[in-house]
Amino acid sequence: MSTFGTAEVVDVTAISRWMDGLADRWGRRALFPGSPVERPGPQAVVDVSGEYVGEIARAPADVWAHLSTPASHFGARDGFVLPGPGPERWCLLKEVAGGLVGSVADVTEREDGRRIVLRIVGAETTWLWDWRVFDAGTTAAGPSSLVRLTVTAAMRARAAEPAGRGLTTAAQRTVTQVDHLLTGAPPPPPLKGEGARASEHALEHRAKAPPTRSEIDVQVVVPLPVDEVWRGVLDASTYTVDAAPGERAGVVPGTPPGQPGELRYVVTALGNQRIVRFHEVIAIGPGHRLVLRHQSASHPTESVTTVSSHPDGALVRIVFEVLLHEGHPPAVDEVRAAFLAHLARLSEELVRRAGADPEQPLPEP
Repeated sequence: MSTFGTAEVVDVTAISRWMDGLADRWGRRALFPGSPVERPGPQAVVDVSGEYVGEIARAPADVWAHLSTPASHFGARDGFVLPGPGPERWCLLKEVAGGLVGSVADVTEREDGRRIVLRIVGAETTWLWDWRVFDAGTTAAGPSSLVRLTVTAAMRARAAEPAGRGLTTAAQRTVTQVDHLLTGAPPPPPLKGEGARASEHALEHRAKAPPTRSEIDVQVVVPLPVDEVWRGVLDASTYTVDAAPGERAGVVPGTPPGQPGELRYVVTALGNQRIVRFHEVIAIGPGHRLVLRHQSASHPTESVTTVSSHPDGALVRIVFEVLLHEGHPPAVDEVRAAFLAHLARLSEELVRRAGADPEQPLPEP
């Protein structure tokens, strides 16, 4: 994970851009096999769809239970529903270059037991995955279901025909994979060159020179009592470093809030895409001291936040590790500015909460 120090932020940003570029290149190669990977210029965009219907020897309820679970989609290692008001959103966790990163899927339509539509927004393309489940009756082998997957994407008009074939192939492979997971049927064959590319990327990553480490130190005085500020620091919702506009951090369900082992998530903007970064609570104490390990980078780093008494209230100080990889421009000032902005927002939020209801300070974690 990342520590959001010079090294941390630089590393996370680089990984995020690499992820986005990799996803873009994969999509183009999958949809346009053998075509050059060029950046598209201004041109007409149309909606293109591919569809596949497969029979799965399981009851519709079993198939639906699988499809309605976030961790079942897009090769996720795990997943959960992002808490909060508004339309249902999923976080799909994956390991990328040694770090833990999440993608965001919006559930745009749901008919329990029958249909679910997922929307993935990338840097250039919006994808809709429309799953439908039908009861195919009972055979001698037991209950059976028909599963129809329609994949729709906004594509360049001149590539609509090959894109449609690619989307049909993607739908077929995905339904086949679900059949494999639910019944043990043969999985889809690996994509051509997929294993070789994965090995090549792994070797390149391991061959990189180890990063250099340094530290950045930032602080702010919050005009509130130490205990109240400390409760705010322990509240994951006040963690704003790298959060996308309008997004608030939270605790990954199933992890212990306010205790070591808590995993915080932050929804971050990457162009017009949303990704999720993770920060694990490693230690609390001694005293008013919080250690976070930033897990969304190839080299996890740590930050230490302390709260101490100050004549004007409480001093909040963050010392964080910075990792600088060879070939990446140092962005110490940018990272320091990001953390200073976080501290400013933290102070404003805690003062706002205290003023909104002075009799109700922040709850105990």
